[in-house]
Amino acid sequence: MSLNLINKYKSFILNGLFVFILMILVNGRSLLGLYIFGFRLAELLTGFSILLLFFLIYKYKFFRENLGSRFVNSYLVLVIYFIISNIINSANFLDLYLYKSSVYIWYISFIFFGYIVFKNVEITKNFFYIGYIGLFIQFIFNVIYYPDFLIQFYNEFSDKTQFLKGAEIAIFFIVVTFFANKYIKEGPLVDLFVITSSIYIPLIFFKSRSAAIALFIYIAIMFYRKKKYFFENKRRSSVVLLISLILFLTTSHFLVDNTFKIQETHEAVAQVFKHKYIVSNTYDGDVALFYIFDGRLFSADGNLNWRLQLWQEIIIFAEQNNQILFGQGFQNRPPVFDNFIYSGLDGLNENSHNYFLNIFIRSGIFGLLLVLYFFYNMMKISKINYTNFEFLIFFLPLVFISMFDGSMENPYFAIVFYFFVTSFFTSVKFKKR
Repeated sequence: MSLNLINKYKSFILNGLFVFILMILVNGRSLLGLYIFGFRLAELLTGFSILLLFFLIYKYKFFRENLGSRFVNSYLVLVIYFIISNIINSANFLDLYLYKSSVYIWYISFIFFGYIVFKNVEITKNFFYIGYIGLFIQFIFNVIYYPDFLIQFYNEFSDKTQFLKGAEIAIFFIVVTFFANKYIKEGPLVDLFVITSSIYIPLIFFKSRSAAIALFIYIAIMFYRKKKYFFENKRRSSVVLLISLILFLTTSHFLVDNTFKIQETHEAVAQVFKHKYIVSNTYDGDVALFYIFDGRLFSADGNLNWRLQLWQEIIIFAEQNNQILFGQGFQNRPPVFDNFIYSGLDGLNENSHNYFLNIFIRSGIFGLLLVLYFFYNMMKISKINYTNFEFLIFFLPLVFISMFDGSMENPYFAIVFYFFVTSFFTSVKFKKR
């Protein structure tokens, strides 16, 4: 694929990519579970990310000159470590599980794909309006009504029909609003940001508290950066604020009072009991938020406590099996998830809900340091038309979310993250009309 070919058809490519990304962002896991030629769409995207590695090697000189040799080489070192680790562990490179368990390496390659795209395309404000339309559709699907025909379609052609998680909703919101606020300083798009924030804050709190904390801080910072516009348009801002307050209260009331029904089979009741009393959002008011008992750290918050116990089990198991330095490798399911408490409602979970611990499980402290070195080099890349502070506004909330969720192993979240983070390193062309 040559740069000239992409440039020639850049309008078609951009529109196609935007529609595809928008469809993924709105439909999430259900769409990624569609079977195409015997593989799920998520698996095909993982395969494409591996192919992008060969594209990186082919265009090595180009990326080294534009993104820096340390950044490019630090990614290639991760790939080399993966290869060496599997050779030492006598793994079968034809086993697809190897690539499933190492997706945190492969999804990074979308940075290089995104760099080519953003380097050669132009965007207009219409893309931001379409993005906001996507946000409202997503809100309707998650709060008001999810069409029956989509449920039937995904039940038939996908491996799972699933509503979006808090982390997935958060990254969609941040991607649309961040870039819209960057390129459009005033007017209807800013008003849309305020209104959309009013309905997404309660939705995110309902879905995920860690994502809600990150999103709330992000929104507060963005509001502060728009304070000049708000004060210069007091009457307009007052009307928008009133509308937003009404929407916030209405959404909150609807989410709190909405009831859910389940088919009362023995399995369903057992799953509800497990979620309620083992991994739920319940709070034990008789103890401190954090406390130590029998040499372990606990929390009064049920959801956080589930994570704390899992994280400690992971570290204890690694210590007992001499896996602290190099991890357990990529060829087997981590034994800690054989415990039904940590295996999820479907018994298939093998995610620690912490990005760095997921890396630690597979490649130990050594592999974790390699990933941190990669991100360090990313931070050092010169930002074009962005400040370092703007980069952190976008980057840090998403990293924070990944500290409490399995988002960076999720193609929905990780691919969108790496694809759009590339725009900070390119001179994105914005057409006023």
